[in-house]
Amino acid sequence: MNLAGFVMVRKTTVTLSESVNKTLKLYTVQTRNSMHAQSKVIEEALREFFERRNVSIEQ
Repeated sequence: MNLAGFVMVRKTTVTLSESVNKTLKLYTVQTRNSMHAQSKVIEEALREFFERRNVSIEQ
């Protein structure tokens, strides 16, 4: 089985304040037209967070 280019996706659970959770949902629907894109929004935000702090993301 050839897994070249395959990216392993892991799930995690986070606890958000009600206000941040509501903002995430509203932003996701407004910018992605779907609630299912929340993971993508969060991953982009975390990548930006780490980038600004010069923290490299292991591959």
